[in-house]
Amino acid sequence: MDAMIIYYSRAGKTEKVAQRIKNDLQCDILKVEPEKPYGNYFSALIRVIKERAKNIAPKFKTEVPNLSNYNTVFIGYPVWASDLPSFLTAFLTECNLKGKKIIPFATFGGSGINCTMGTLQKVCDGADIALPFEYGMSKKDNYEDWIRSVRELSE
Repeated sequence: MDAMIIYYSRAGKTEKVAQRIKNDLQCDILKVEPEKPYGNYFSALIRVIKERAKNIAPKFKTEVPNLSNYNTVFIGYPVWASDLPSFLTAFLTECNLKGKKIIPFATFGGSGINCTMGTLQKVCDGADIALPFEYGMSKKDNYEDWIRSVRELSE
């Protein structure tokens, strides 16, 4: 599978899933970092809500990758205030995702991945989004079933 994993993880939960995918599928991986770190969960949540209210696209310090050699891009993120972190949305907007298979995965405490799909569809215009995976406090870990479906999709 010619795949790249692009993800952000503040506390390490999303990173664990990203590393698991990398190990299982032998994918390249890129962690996206905000220019200004978000701090603890509550300060991050407050900052994200303010950024959205003021329509601020925060800067990121990670270089935008050349994705021309990849057919599939996994996009991982924590769900903050029912959506993707704003800086990650800004980063993904800079990526050329047209014609790619996008497989999102998200970690969450309250709201799941479904509330992020509208934003992801806008950001990944021209891409095919498939097999979203979520892992949260109230969600049973069905990773093995999901990764099996991902493998079948690429065959």
